[in-house]
Amino acid sequence: CWVLAIAATVLCAAPAWAASKRALLIGISQYLDPEMNDLAYADEDVKTFASMLKGFSDYRSSEITLILNDDATKATLVSEIQDLVKASKKKPLDQFILMYAGHGLPAHIESRKTNSFLAPHDAYLNEFFPEGAGGMLGNETFINKAWLIRQLTEMNARDVIIILDSCYSGARDFGELYAENLGFKTEFASEDPQKRGITVLRKKGARAGEPDRRIAFLASSRENQPSAEYPELRHGALSYTLFERLNAIRLETEAATQAAVTVGDVFRGISTLFDTVKVRGESLSRLHQPVLVPIPAYDEVQGMTFVSIRGVRPPKPIRVAQAEPEPAKGRVYLDTGEDVGEVHIDGEKTGKLSNSAFELPAGRHLVSVYLPETRYNRTLVVDVAPDTEQRVDVSLRGRLEIESKPGKRGQKAPELEVFLDGEPVGRSPLTLRNLVAGSHTLTVKVNDVARERKVEIRPDSPLLIRYKIVVKPAGRQADDSGADSVTF
Repeated sequence: CWVLAIAATVLCAAPAWAASKRALLIGISQYLDPEMNDLAYADEDVKTFASMLKGFSDYRSSEITLILNDDATKATLVSEIQDLVKASKKKPLDQFILMYAGHGLPAHIESRKTNSFLAPHDAYLNEFFPEGAGGMLGNETFINKAWLIRQLTEMNARDVIIILDSCYSGARDFGELYAENLGFKTEFASEDPQKRGITVLRKKGARAGEPDRRIAFLASSRENQPSAEYPELRHGALSYTLFERLNAIRLETEAATQAAVTVGDVFRGISTLFDTVKVRGESLSRLHQPVLVPIPAYDEVQGMTFVSIRGVRPPKPIRVAQAEPEPAKGRVYLDTGEDVGEVHIDGEKTGKLSNSAFELPAGRHLVSVYLPETRYNRTLVVDVAPDTEQRVDVSLRGRLEIESKPGKRGQKAPELEVFLDGEPVGRSPLTLRNLVAGSHTLTVKVNDVARERKVEIRPDSPLLIRYKIVVKPAGRQADDSGADSVTF
């Protein structure tokens, strides 16, 4: 176990906040490309952050754009980002938050550099092509690194927070190019143990950015590192440590007040957790380390507000002799239908399963239901009213569709034999309904050629997987049946 010290938070009475804020939150667990494995927690991590912003911070629903799974196509993401940039030029923002959780690409593929960076739902790995004369590889189905940086550079916001919970998301490539666009040069990562993982920048003369603009770019890994998801944590590593830090501050902050949580406080808390939280005997930092790129400099960015969090701790009694009144409570019945999961409330395991009633203090609580067999974690904010009992229905079932299409126009795509978790379930085209949410292994076969991948089933996001089948004539041999060969 570990203890989180609450430091560098600024307490104030909860105000009627009028700042102009926007958050664009993108979480992709399900991918259209059969060659790209789905991710267990990316979408739920982003949904959890959205719930925390709405339920415990000062963000309104209208200020949050949440894009998940099959809605997160490249066309949609490009349009949404461009619209936000355009709107910020008409009405400047006090704060803009971008969070992306999903697949990311390294800066080099097969020793060739690429500007392709983040994978939307409809990205395809087999669409790379030589780009320009410098030996670079391009892929129009991915979000381009240089394009994204140009958009973020044009965003008219006083404070910008970027959270990338993806592989290869670190400073040397994306962060360095972003800083370059703003007139800064990356010098090195700080050697100060207290500032480990923080990139140091210097100005590049007259181009150096505006003094009233501050940017915090937080990445889950360095540019040459993968980023891990952990069923033991029910989250990706960066998202888990972020939520733990914010939740600890929320529980330690007195009710009816807000803690203005700073960038410095968040990054210190995340870094500490990466070192102290162990999974299967190893710390999270053994595989990858979080990175912070502060623009223009750490000293100017560390005090910048990351989020404001409303507290839940009961106030201390004014008089010692006066008995503290029992806090008002309500009951919540968590109904998950035919599936039963482990229940966590405000980050703590309750020891109870769903389809049960829970007595909770009045107010908002972060409730999670976890299915260990399929590693699915569903998180929601529940507002408990005093002296009442409410029923909360949580769906834990989803749908999967499998199709095949021919490699050439005019050809007929052969049917695929479909197996889920090793069991035959039919032939394509096939729709499987009422599947338990979470991770499953999908296998398809045709002419003794098989493809296997991990898929994620979601209650609110039906998954379509379309296989492209290429049939090639096989050379006839003495013992050959004459069957054509098939590739996916």
